[in-house]
Amino acid sequence: MSQRHWTISLALLLGTLGAPAAAETCLSPYVKRLDRPEKYLYLFCVDADARDNDFLAVIDVDADSPSYGTITYTLDLGSKGNETHHWGYTDDRTRIWAGGLLSSRVWILDVATDPARPRVEKVLEDVPGRTGLSGPHTYYALPGRMLINFLGAADGGLPAGMAEFTNDGRFIRRISNPSDAPYGYDVAIKPDLNRMVSSSFTPLRNYRKPLAQMDLKDFGREMVVWDLKERKPLQVGKAGLAPLEVRWSLKPESNYGFTNCALDNSLWLFKGQADGTYAFRKVADTGALPADLRQSPDDRYLFVSCFNDNLIQQWDVADPEHPKLFSTVAPGVQPNMMHVTGDGRRMYASNSLLSTLDHAGRFWVRLVHIGPDGMKVDPFFSIDLNKFPTGPARGHDMLLN
Repeated sequence: MSQRHWTISLALLLGTLGAPAAAETCLSPYVKRLDRPEKYLYLFCVDADARDNDFLAVIDVDADSPSYGTITYTLDLGSKGNETHHWGYTDDRTRIWAGGLLSSRVWILDVATDPARPRVEKVLEDVPGRTGLSGPHTYYALPGRMLINFLGAADGGLPAGMAEFTNDGRFIRRISNPSDAPYGYDVAIKPDLNRMVSSSFTPLRNYRKPLAQMDLKDFGREMVVWDLKERKPLQVGKAGLAPLEVRWSLKPESNYGFTNCALDNSLWLFKGQADGTYAFRKVADTGALPADLRQSPDDRYLFVSCFNDNLIQQWDVADPEHPKLFSTVAPGVQPNMMHVTGDGRRMYASNSLLSTLDHAGRFWVRLVHIGPDGMKVDPFFSIDLNKFPTGPARGHDMLLN
């Protein structure tokens, strides 16, 4: 790192070095939290031309490290064309469960033995055969278990559903969606309320096509409220088209949350009512194609990546019924996935959504600093994903360790 790089990076990071981690947002509440600033950023990568194997990249994000801001290790996943997408920690944070949307293959990765060099512990090859489902999307930790929300049925159509496994990969049970909410996507839990909410996207038969060929009538708009302990659907609500991420308010006493509707360019609020039901209401118009939704640890802000507007928006949701746009930043073409640090002062962003939707041509990971006056892009932290020996890679989901 050059002297100029180091000096300016120190200024940008002023007040964050050595700061204790407070609360990591958008993880299952059952996942063990980091008790220190992050050292490693794990990035789930698709080989861009699908000719070489997909992989995990480890990025050094320890600001005191001489290799800070570089890729230090890659883990070959042993196969290609998976459309590696989302992943999640087990509750004890010793493993990451990760999957492919096209192959429905699931990897269980050991990140405890050597966090700097994760390894493949097990590969689940016949997930559709075991669960009757395809397109594993959201990996949500339960105590000793992993809950997966799938995008569709085993044949690539509908209905979608969820499945539970033990942390080491033994299939426990399938959880069927209600008949009037056949689409699947994300899931999130509010343990103190005994409630779980799931959202909707589109199945394999549709998302495997280029965007211009996708059937817009084959996307869901339903959100399902579940009794968590019974795994029983209680209510089907409707939001805008393609409600994606589910984010409960982080306040213990609150009974509301948000979703980003990708094909409706909007934020929606779901809120508990006196009679025990939930109301679903649009509360803000966002930029074009809001693909990801993240929270600040103090529950004050939501971050929305506007994939087709090349922007990330920061919304003040102190009044959840009336969000206010607080700041915007342009980290590069097609920002998509985001990951906010435990102290709420930094955000990592990547720019691949799906191979069938990306048109950026060049892929990256950037760092955004979050301060009292909003967001600012770090001018020096820029991970180039186009220069691997195998060629460009599409980096999607991220986790910190």
